[in-house]
Amino acid sequence: MTRRRDPFMMALESLRTRAEQGVYVPGSPVVILEEARRLKLSTTPVREALVWLCGYGLIERAPMGGFLAPRLDPAIVRDRFAFRLQCVVNSLTRAGQTRGREQGLNGADQAERDLADHMLRAVQSTGNAALADAFQRVCRQLVQLVSAERRLFRDLDAEQVAIVHLFETSGADLPEALTAYHQRRIEAAPLLILEAEAERGPSPRVE
Repeated sequence: MTRRRDPFMMALESLRTRAEQGVYVPGSPVVILEEARRLKLSTTPVREALVWLCGYGLIERAPMGGFLAPRLDPAIVRDRFAFRLQCVVNSLTRAGQTRGREQGLNGADQAERDLADHMLRAVQSTGNAALADAFQRVCRQLVQLVSAERRLFRDLDAEQVAIVHLFETSGADLPEALTAYHQRRIEAAPLLILEAEAERGPSPRVE
């Protein structure tokens, strides 16, 4: 049982990292055989890992079979940022936050990790496991835009440090700061997608 699970975990970790970092061109196939060869694994754990990642919205099922990298669409990106904002702001009035940390922020600096940690704990404080699961799913889907945010927003570090400070001091301006933080990204959704595509290489332009 352990020997069977190890290849799965190897495939899952590698494929999740590649999906979160935007390695796969949106809308393009994720070929099981190619990934199995890259990882020197059989196709079974790779297929199982891709099925698991479909549950987190990091990979999609192709209409005719197989798997695809999800397309980056401005409307979808706006909705994800809006959902994250709604979850966190609506959770701020709840008491007794639980400890936790959002996973998968590959390459994120400490301010990004701290902010993700505080937002997750705020949502977890509601005691609603389904809401927390949905929140983490959306956060994972936004990870591939982290590098684009850093290039587009030159004041990113200061912005995140300021919001972390408001979380830690229960600052009255926290809801407004979180709203401004997310609204900035909602308005910049097309630019964030273009930045993410530029980092990966030539790909279809966003309309």
